Amino acid sequence: MHYIPLNTIGEKELLSVCEVDNFSDLISIIPSKFKVNSSLGIGPPLSEMDIERALEALSDENIDGSISFIGRGIYDHFIPKAVDFISNRSEFYTAYTPYQAEVSQGTLQYLYEYQSMICELSGMDIANASLYDGASALAEACFLALSISNKSTILYSATVCEHLIKVMKTYLSGQKVDLVEIPEKNGITDLSFLETYLDDLSAVIIQSPNKYGLIENWENSKNKLMHSEALLIASGDPLSLAVLKSPGECGADIYTGDGQSLGNPMNYGGPLLGIMAVKEQYKRRIPGRLVGKTVDCYGKDGFVLTLQTREQHIRKEKATSNICTNQSLLALRATIYMALMGKSGMPYVTQLCYQKAQYAAEEISKLPGYTLKHGNHFLKEFVIKTKYNVESLTRYCADRQFLVLDIHDTISNCFQIAVTEKRTKEQIDKLITCLKEYK
Repeated sequence: MHYIPLNTIGEKELLSVCEVDNFSDLISIIPSKFKVNSSLGIGPPLSEMDIERALEALSDENIDGSISFIGRGIYDHFIPKAVDFISNRSEFYTAYTPYQAEVSQGTLQYLYEYQSMICELSGMDIANASLYDGASALAEACFLALSISNKSTILYSATVCEHLIKVMKTYLSGQKVDLVEIPEKNGITDLSFLETYLDDLSAVIIQSPNKYGLIENWENSKNKLMHSEALLIASGDPLSLAVLKSPGECGADIYTGDGQSLGNPMNYGGPLLGIMAVKEQYKRRIPGRLVGKTVDCYGKDGFVLTLQTREQHIRKEKATSNICTNQSLLALRATIYMALMGKSGMPYVTQLCYQKAQYAAEEISKLPGYTLKHGNHFLKEFVIKTKYNVESLTRYCADRQFLVLDIHDTISNCFQIAVTEKRTKEQIDKLITCLKEYK
């Protein structure tokens, strides 16, 4: 929060410069339906010291010591202290948003390394220097597909996370495009639905692991599109790619994901890191920045922004995307995390998640009144069906400092659990006991 002191004299000076008499005149251009007529409830002006005291009091109201078993796109993974230490160095943390000529070689180099690691992880040919978050990356992938195929229909699986779909629909709301949901069958995309849409199809979106934590089959999805010009957009948690067959190997044309699980904290849901990678033939259509490697006149390595037009930054109507910035700091954190964990560490983390999640699911399903909804084809997230009232049950767990996700609104009498490498056997067993004791 920024502390911005403003007294009556300063306010009058500000209004005078704007050539208005009062604040109401200053905002008169805003339609009344968008204005808050009642009090905001923020109280009277406070000094800097009083504001600090008030914020500390609010902070003290946070639940202390709760153990998160919530996932759906944001996961409580362990972050090595080296990620914080290196990324918080002033030359990284305070760097100006990198634009063209004034960007530093250091910033360009770590973004190049980030792109290279994302390509290796995803099996794709080209990755950009990041986007805002996984949801906007998915929406940008739709724009890319529409620009290539000139077809008007995009199919998305019902198993894609709801927040991704909402952002995608918002981005595409002004476009002449038909968004059609592919139904699910036992928690997995019903691919037989594709056959009736192949003629006018621009893209198909499949998320794996999907919103229920289940592993989808990207390869089968691509095979269904073999006689169509439609692109396969594969979305998913990048950490899972350490053990799963990559989107590139499965034939996907575009991969998108959220890099939160790669060394970035949950932070109440943001900021996040949008990942996008594509096959080489789409490199001139990929939105955002691309960093390339070259040599200078002395034969030394150099890094430059490449395949960039000026319109990318200043003329939205001519640009491949209206995004002209990227999540540099979070991309740096992801780069440090991937470099630290390496080719053995990342699979090991994912395997730990898998083993602990499978143990939790097996033990919970043994309890009377609880069953595993979709089977055990998952990595770290699963759905439990219960005979109990889910809203009451999840509140009961929260009161005992165990946070699980109520998904009763999408699947009747169900809740969802995510288990990462941070969850100990003792914590899992205590959650199981908590569920057992609920009546």
